[in-house]
Amino acid sequence: MKPTDWLTAAGLVTWLASGIPSALAIAGGRLTGVDAVAWLVAFAAFGIAFSLICFRRSRGVRFERALVLTQSIAGAVMVVVSRDGIAGATLVVAAAQFAGLVPSRVAGVWIGVQTAVIAARFWWLDGPVSALIVGGAYLGFQMFAMATSTLERGERMAREQLARANAELHGTRALLAEDSRVAERLRISRDLHDTLGHHLTALSLQLEVASRLASGPAADRVAEAHAITRLLLGDVRDVVSRLRESSRFDLAAAIRSLADATTGLQVHVDAADVTIDDPLQAHAILRCVQEVITNAMRHAQARNLWISVQRRDDGIALTARDDGRGVDAVTWGNGLRGMRERFEELSGRVDFSSRPGAGFEVQAFVPK
Repeated sequence: MKPTDWLTAAGLVTWLASGIPSALAIAGGRLTGVDAVAWLVAFAAFGIAFSLICFRRSRGVRFERALVLTQSIAGAVMVVVSRDGIAGATLVVAAAQFAGLVPSRVAGVWIGVQTAVIAARFWWLDGPVSALIVGGAYLGFQMFAMATSTLERGERMAREQLARANAELHGTRALLAEDSRVAERLRISRDLHDTLGHHLTALSLQLEVASRLASGPAADRVAEAHAITRLLLGDVRDVVSRLRESSRFDLAAAIRSLADATTGLQVHVDAADVTIDDPLQAHAILRCVQEVITNAMRHAQARNLWISVQRRDDGIALTARDDGRGVDAVTWGNGLRGMRERFEELSGRVDFSSRPGAGFEVQAFVPK
């Protein structure tokens, strides 16, 4: 299980276990009337708010803060109306969710308020000594829970950052390796054409002249040598042509390699055997894919990303969309500006669209 799964399971168990005493009190008639109704409503509200955070896709920091605030209020109500104060454990669960949602100072004040509620209830039940002991214990529990979740969040962010860097490194390595292969094939083809092809052409011309000057058996041998030279020259031209054709960049393979190196995000690639002659076009498209994957992991909080690359008669089209939280309006950061500039330099275009809850979509096109 992942650390977040353990924390979720611990929160659910704590919520259910802390509600058993009060539930038994209601069943036995020891907790009745308004207090019983308030406890039931608060217990249900806490469970719903906690489940929305744990089992549904994030809708933004503000929404999550509202859910944690709901848990705190519900937990405080349960502490106030219960006869034993064990419901204070739910406030520990709420404290574990402060990491990343509020600044440390706000979290400290929040924990202080929750601790004051618990201490006041135990003061009312058993006096100041009990309030001091239990309040101090719950204060330590809340601080420990927040520290644990903070460490888990930092570790998760470090893993995600490492995964992004690894994915970018794989993409860059694939691009450099393919560029090296393309450059080497082009060099070999040019050398064959400029050296061996040139000399064979000169030899063919000399043999043609010799065939006109020679006579008898010598003329036959010169004609045979001339035919072999023309055949060899044709073979060299075929080899040069094949080398140039094989010097195309395999864009589909590079994108799949980039997708395979991504962790924490399921990348679905739909790309036929798309090859590109122009290294600048290949670089622009591959960098675009890298930026899309990075944004889906870092900002969109997406679980899936679909990338489609299609060759058309007039160029190559790239479409990418995720199932992340989406945004009201697209903010043009450095990454999106860089994508737009790369495609515009190649007379292409790139468009972005997004809606809250509908993910983020990129549509790009580069002409031939």
